[in-house]
Amino acid sequence: MKSNNKYIGINQRVPFDVLDAALYRFIRDKTIEKEPIITHMREFTTGENRLLKAAGYAVQTLSKHKKITTQLGNSFTPEAYLKLPESDRKAICLCLSSLTYPVINDLLITLAAGFKVQPKLNRQFINLKMATIYGSNRSIYNALDAIIPMIIEMDTMERIKTSLYSLSPKSVISHQIIKELIIFTDIKLSGSKSILVDDLQYRPWYMFFDITLNDQKNFTLFKYSESRIGQGYLTINN
Repeated sequence: MKSNNKYIGINQRVPFDVLDAALYRFIRDKTIEKEPIITHMREFTTGENRLLKAAGYAVQTLSKHKKITTQLGNSFTPEAYLKLPESDRKAICLCLSSLTYPVINDLLITLAAGFKVQPKLNRQFINLKMATIYGSNRSIYNALDAIIPMIIEMDTMERIKTSLYSLSPKSVISHQIIKELIIFTDIKLSGSKSILVDDLQYRPWYMFFDITLNDQKNFTLFKYSESRIGQGYLTINN
């Protein structure tokens, strides 16, 4: 599924509850099973074709970035994962979804730019801005129909009324590896391997998150280095 030669890849909503439960099962069992996802998806999706598509997107979200999901599995016991604040678990699912389907990241960056200058955005604004990236055709509008409810559910913005939205309060992130995942996702999807630490507060992605890195400068998903002029920057290896 491409539009303007950009891959979209998603046109059915994947609820947070489904991703959250599937990630818990992966941490517990170290496997990603499609059948429990399909069963869970029946609570949210009608129509066999739509259901199977949405379940496939959920499987892809958890299986595409094995390094990340494995690291999450190593960082949490099943019991510890369940005790995480919901904001942390939603951030994980949002990052994994964005890494798997970069159209979600493009939408978030578009929203951040819009909310920076005005407190409310309507669907027409979103459609127009995303059409400049993906072209004005049914594929991108179908994708938006799917992913706008997903990102609302993951606390990036709120629906005021039909087709009108406001920015949600920043999600406070507590666990260090999840803070790293948020930063890793931003670096990876920006097309760069490095970003300056001092730039974190200015980048659009962080309009949605309240995060503070530790002072040890020892990280799992990227490394910290000092530049020649004394500024710290973060670099991923892939």
